[in-house]
Amino acid sequence: MINGTKAGRLRKSSIYEFNYLAHDVEQPGVALSMPPSERLTWRDGALFAGMDQHLPEGDLLLRLSAALPRKRLDPMHLLAMIGANGIGRLGYSAANGQMLASPLPVDRGALLSMRFSQSLFDELVEAHWHTGSGIAGVQPKIMLADRAGAPFPTVIVKVAPIAYPGLVANEFLCLSAARRAGIETPGFNLSHDGQILVVDRFDLVWQDGGSVSRLGFEDIAALMNLRVRDVLGARKYQGSYRHIAELLQRLGLAADGMRRFFEQVAFSVMVRNGDAHLKNFGVLVPAVGPIRLSPLFDVATTAAYTYARFAGDAEQTDRTMALKLLSGRHHTRAYPTVEELLRFGTDICGVALPYVVLDRIAQAMHETLADARGDARISPSLLRLLCPIWASGMGYASTAVTER
Repeated sequence: MINGTKAGRLRKSSIYEFNYLAHDVEQPGVALSMPPSERLTWRDGALFAGMDQHLPEGDLLLRLSAALPRKRLDPMHLLAMIGANGIGRLGYSAANGQMLASPLPVDRGALLSMRFSQSLFDELVEAHWHTGSGIAGVQPKIMLADRAGAPFPTVIVKVAPIAYPGLVANEFLCLSAARRAGIETPGFNLSHDGQILVVDRFDLVWQDGGSVSRLGFEDIAALMNLRVRDVLGARKYQGSYRHIAELLQRLGLAADGMRRFFEQVAFSVMVRNGDAHLKNFGVLVPAVGPIRLSPLFDVATTAAYTYARFAGDAEQTDRTMALKLLSGRHHTRAYPTVEELLRFGTDICGVALPYVVLDRIAQAMHETLADARGDARISPSLLRLLCPIWASGMGYASTAVTER
């Protein structure tokens, strides 16, 4: 289904097959790479990337497996469990037409005022997994409805994994700095104790009367026809930001969207977000009109933590980007120099005055840190980690003065 209207039938035998309704070739496509105007039947040996992108993974998939130990959670079963509750405008119903019930609403203010505990989050997941599991990502999260009568979840609730203390407060500060810099973000709130982050879904469009419509959403990995879950997770760290920019240009993203893409890349560089991979950029697809770049999401200063990128790897400090800035075997994931970042803005993204962007981001980072020192929700230990890292990132602006 697309926004509640049946679009076709998905089958799984030895391969996956999707059939559009033969009598309506003018309907929207289930993915930009699968337009009904091109052909009505699509086949693939794996679940189509535009559908696979929304399947739960990480912490949420483990919880689903524990809650349903006797159920085979293959992609088709997971899609049926997601129903119409996933990110974007696609929805799924079983062949018998049975749909999931609407989610139970949770008061946003009450959620933000709760004192976090692991048992509290466990209870939230247990109560809402049947309507809130249509979201990817390895961080502990669940989707909830924060208003009565909402036909599907409206917010994403995140908590920090044990291995990364303070991660949601870290993300809150990054989103705050981005918004202050004029970079589009979803709506977001940090709980009173700094342990829960509530993020609005950016694929929903609310009308004055309370009705809601949904935009299509495809992340960059899906647009590149890559499946990146489970054992294929390393794929989301392959490629370059130049590859993304070139793909967005081929899709017809307007000049303003390319400027916004440069802002997102520059921001990730300056706050040292080493997890800005292929799934953390995407496009929104309206029913009518051109695509547009999705807001900045899933951004944090990863350089504040040690990590193992893949199971079995040794712990290391995150000192590199998720992707190369430019393509080619002679390029690396090392953070770029100011000159390299400015050239990426002008030559690749078509931004006339990229140093203005760096200045604006640096000023926003400075002001956000100043505010954070008086915010009881932000732990002093997190600030001690972030301050020198952000100071280094803000140096991109002062150095850019000499590059003008």
